[in-house]
Amino acid sequence: MEYKELLENYRAQIDTLDKEIIYLLSRRFTIVNQIWILKKENNIKPLQNNRWNRLLNENIEVWNELEVSESIIRDIWTRIHEESLKIEK
Repeated sequence: MEYKELLENYRAQIDTLDKEIIYLLSRRFTIVNQIWILKKENNIKPLQNNRWNRLLNENIEVWNELEVSESIIRDIWTRIHEESLKIEK
């Protein structure tokens, strides 16, 4: 396979994965909204520090096993968490 064809193939795969990431984030934020409703009805604070720290560490472990940079995981998960807290407030 010629390099240009191979490059286009890889780019098409990335484009597909990017769309899947967006779809999954959308689903995640829909669930966050449902959690917000439950927390509001039960007077629970949006931020649960213990859960946040546990999930961040668990995700870092998984990504380390997959040899992905810990700093990018911290950045991504922190940003996702910030958006989730915006939904819950």
